[in-house]
Amino acid sequence: MAHWEIRIPTVTADQRDGVQVFTYSAERYPLQLLAKRQARADVASADAIRHRRGATAKPDAISVVWHETYEF
Repeated sequence: MAHWEIRIPTVTADQRDGVQVFTYSAERYPLQLLAKRQARADVASADAIRHRRGATAKPDAISVVWHETYEF
């Protein structure tokens, strides 16, 4: 299944860099713009903040990769 992989850089309180990754089905989000909008909304959610242990997200530095299929 085709999907978008969206990576949002993060930085911890002690200045360690990281990344939070979101994946969205191309069937539900056929346009990159729609997937990016959803990632920006999701990165601000309580679950996402908890998952990254309170690190600050940098949603203006989003990177997007298109995948034709899931590869395991």
